[in-house]
Amino acid sequence: MADSQNEKILQAVRELHEQMNDGFRKIDQRFEEMDKRFEGIDEKFRQMDKRFDDMEERFSKLQDSMDLLAKKQFDNETDIYRL
Repeated sequence: MADSQNEKILQAVRELHEQMNDGFRKIDQRFEEMDKRFEGIDEKFRQMDKRFDDMEERFSKLQDSMDLLAKKQFDNETDIYRL
């Protein structure tokens, strides 16, 4: 009788162990899927950073060009005033 009861307890422990392992596998799979999503998000942020860097460079060049044009305009007005 004790052997039968011990065998039932052992079987219940085995089943519980298997259920827990299945749950852990599912959780691990979900974390892997989330990790892939975060990698995709990180890549999108890297692309956005590059776009902002490119825009900043273009604005800097534009500002330099505007400064040059303003200086030329000032020089022209100075020349006209001298005449």
